[in-house]
Amino acid sequence: MRLRKCLRLLCPISILCSLVGFTFSLLSLPTTLLVVFLSSTLWLFEYFLFEKNSIPEISNFTLDLEIVRNLATSEQRQLPTHLNSLIVAEGEIPDWIVVAGGAPHNFHISFTSFQVVYKDKTIIIECPFNKALYDKFCRFKLLGIKGNAFYEKNFNIMQKALLEADFILVTHEYWDHIGGIAQSPYINELMRKAVLTSEQISGHTIKMANFPQDVLDDYIPFEYDQYHVLVPGIVLIKAPGHSYGSQMIYVQLKNGEEFLFIGDIAWNLINIKHLTNHSRIGMLIRYENGGLLGHQLRWLFDNIWNNPEESINLVASHDLKQLEYYRRSGLIGDQFA
Repeated sequence: MRLRKCLRLLCPISILCSLVGFTFSLLSLPTTLLVVFLSSTLWLFEYFLFEKNSIPEISNFTLDLEIVRNLATSEQRQLPTHLNSLIVAEGEIPDWIVVAGGAPHNFHISFTSFQVVYKDKTIIIECPFNKALYDKFCRFKLLGIKGNAFYEKNFNIMQKALLEADFILVTHEYWDHIGGIAQSPYINELMRKAVLTSEQISGHTIKMANFPQDVLDDYIPFEYDQYHVLVPGIVLIKAPGHSYGSQMIYVQLKNGEEFLFIGDIAWNLINIKHLTNHSRIGMLIRYENGGLLGHQLRWLFDNIWNNPEESINLVASHDLKQLEYYRRSGLIGDQFA
């Protein structure tokens, strides 16, 4: 953050000084042009990678909430009763990855699994990694995440819940959302419950979860177009952008509370409420489609966040403060059934 601020300040100063130096014959023309060229290039490079915010004025992302609601509530008596959460690990991610332009500080994040509870079954959404993947990817390298805590007990509780669940869902195919399946000692049993789309199976980011190759070769992926009712109360919604296989997951409880799991479309709610996309460098690192993300963020802002008629609870996968709020308010439980 400080380095980028220094660049923003030093580049125009160096250009100004070189022009002044040339004016008073302190610098030759070639030297002046070289300084101006290098400083301008560095300035534009920093702006393009870290500052540029690509959010359109009007979204072309298509999501009809009324259609989704009607699909979810076609069998009203069978809706889920409540929603639980389980934090498998916590960490910290650099501010410049989360938002274009950066922030005053890094963001504390959680790696959370969610349990949708019905009268006669459970469904799991998101399956964070095991300790081996945590140690591999959460070392706060130059472009990575700093791990603050891994909860082995919670990982084991999640594994038991996965075995007992009727279905297992993920918003997308990154290691921190699907690694709990890939690295599970019960992987063969879990793959029979996992609802993974063809886009998720073929997305190149799934490789980081280290699935045994024969497991994926034998798996028959799930196919759907724009929306799909998995069970009463749960609708899958195609939303590629953060990854090739990204999807939103809509959940409506029997008491009328609605949740929209948006995965990593927004790393933090700040992406939506301030209409700020991920940084370009973050997009390049994670193979994101910034254009699609920008349209999705605009849609979420216009249709949910900034819409007083909507009361859907947005669930960003890694927003720890948001999760703590939902837990305190009783909207989401803090342990698995």
